Amino acid sequence: MLSFIYGIVLTGIVYGLVQVCRPGIALYRHLQAAQRTGLPFKVIPFPPGLFSFFAFQVLRKLRLLEPGTKLHKLLNMGRPDGYGLHEEMGDVFLTVSPSGLTMIVADPKVAMSVNAKRSAFPKPPNTGAIINIYGRNVINTDGDVWRFHRRVTGPVFSERIHSDVWREGMRQAEFMLQSWTPISSTAVRAGSIGNDLLRLGLNVITGSAYATPLTWSSNPPCAVQTTLSYRESMEQVTAHLMPIFLTPHWALRLARKGSTWGKAWQAYTAFGGYMKGMLEREREKVASPDEENLITVLLRAQAEQDEKLGRTMSESEVMGNMFIMLFAGHETTANTLHYALLCLALHQDVQDTLLREIDSIFDRASKEGRSRLDYEKDFTRARWAFATMYETTRVYTPTGMTNKWTASDQTISFNGQAHVIPQGTRISVNGFGIHFNPKVWGTDAKVWNPSRWLVSDGRSPAFTPPDSRSASPLPTPSYEKQAFLSSPPSSPGFSQFTTNEKHSSDFLDAPPTPRTPHFLSDQRPPSPALSISSAAGTSQGILKPAPGTFLPFSEGSRACSGKKFATVEFVVVIFTLLRHRRVQLAEGCSEEWARKVMSGRKPGGITLQPPEDIPLLFTTR
Repeated sequence: MLSFIYGIVLTGIVYGLVQVCRPGIALYRHLQAAQRTGLPFKVIPFPPGLFSFFAFQVLRKLRLLEPGTKLHKLLNMGRPDGYGLHEEMGDVFLTVSPSGLTMIVADPKVAMSVNAKRSAFPKPPNTGAIINIYGRNVINTDGDVWRFHRRVTGPVFSERIHSDVWREGMRQAEFMLQSWTPISSTAVRAGSIGNDLLRLGLNVITGSAYATPLTWSSNPPCAVQTTLSYRESMEQVTAHLMPIFLTPHWALRLARKGSTWGKAWQAYTAFGGYMKGMLEREREKVASPDEENLITVLLRAQAEQDEKLGRTMSESEVMGNMFIMLFAGHETTANTLHYALLCLALHQDVQDTLLREIDSIFDRASKEGRSRLDYEKDFTRARWAFATMYETTRVYTPTGMTNKWTASDQTISFNGQAHVIPQGTRISVNGFGIHFNPKVWGTDAKVWNPSRWLVSDGRSPAFTPPDSRSASPLPTPSYEKQAFLSSPPSSPGFSQFTTNEKHSSDFLDAPPTPRTPHFLSDQRPPSPALSISSAAGTSQGILKPAPGTFLPFSEGSRACSGKKFATVEFVVVIFTLLRHRRVQLAEGCSEEWARKVMSGRKPGGITLQPPEDIPLLFTTR
């Protein structure tokens, strides 16, 4: 009997030792695997990905994580916030933890290779699970299921819907202007511009893609009783994503009203009710091919079996796709508009040039007998607006990390050498790092300067961004440095752009640039993104970056299907807001304070947002 007890105790001790040693054993095995790749690596004590993201957000929200501390650097090791770590480790390096290897990429060629090979580098298991709260969707699925979701949702982003986006964007921008507080006969103050742009973005996508036009304060139909407005429910879902994702729904349902979990459940049910209300209203309509929108195609997919997958779309998948298109589709564009307006307020010279372009486009429309701009005629006449958007998304990338993994051992080529990356390695394509990589965008990569997007021939007009496909809205790390808005070095301007006489009816007299584009300056060496040998300018005078160098919409088969949707919305909103006005910081807001705010990020946000409002003033010009 005594020997039996000893045996039980000894077995327990051995089991405990094995469990205690298991992480160490795993770390040793992963270290050996990292050494075999031939890439530089660093050891971190915890897994990157969701764990690092949640820990980072919770600690920042509790004000327990200060930028620049050792813990901050460790948590950022698996999710770099720019190019800083690559300066130490190189453009491709590994992190090693007890959970495995992660390869972090800030090299354009490696990024292009990873993004192009969907089967070799699929999404990791559970990636994007936090946005799976209503159901699986086109963002967080892969393989045959993703192709099914893509076949259903992709065709919605057509020219017809872009025309609707133009009209709805103009309408909502006018509503927003009317909602702001006049402080004089010539000025209005936008005190909460971030929240207003989020409302605008939500209303634009709801009115165009969901065929439910809203006024500034109206709501779509709701299938449940709630005191939350449509905008409030989305705002609260976004604020409570972590408790909604981490807590079982039965526990949320039982939570006390007014508590964090109670508010999370109220927001979750309210926004779900609004989506169901729009679905039920669409079901009652008589179907019409001319009125196809995202809801109609999802309802059709729920009713008709997909030939390739052999099943219909489930109710939760319909809800999941409705949610992700609303969530990702409104927030990223709203944040880009927010940062663009702040940058224009800080760079009045760039704003002057943009305003001249806006005036010239409206003058052209007036000569054609139109008092309002038209998508088909006027969208492709913009150029500085495109440059402003692209430069803003480069510096303030809404979702800068794209996560993949190796389904089997994969060989990558980096700096002329082949490296075998073992199966199960997590791949983080660091869009932030690529956008701030001086070997890609030059030594002034951290400077916001739209003129870098203008090519040397100076041809003005029509640039239509190419259609592409859908990307994952993965969490973005914070920006801690404050150099992004420093003024670029002055360089001599050049003469006003000329037009091509052969196609003069399609061209505008473009305003002169405030400074020479960076890739034309003798002070700047050629780079993979900007050199003529590896990148081109469109016939309309906008830089077309080399593959792998510009990733705010990702690239490859999983690139963002809403890229042109977002561009159309951005252009028409900027044109409407600045038609008769210019933007500047409100009284009492210093440039130094604004730059400091813009160098941080809102804690808990999935996409990059300023941590607090910077009031703006729109004055009549």
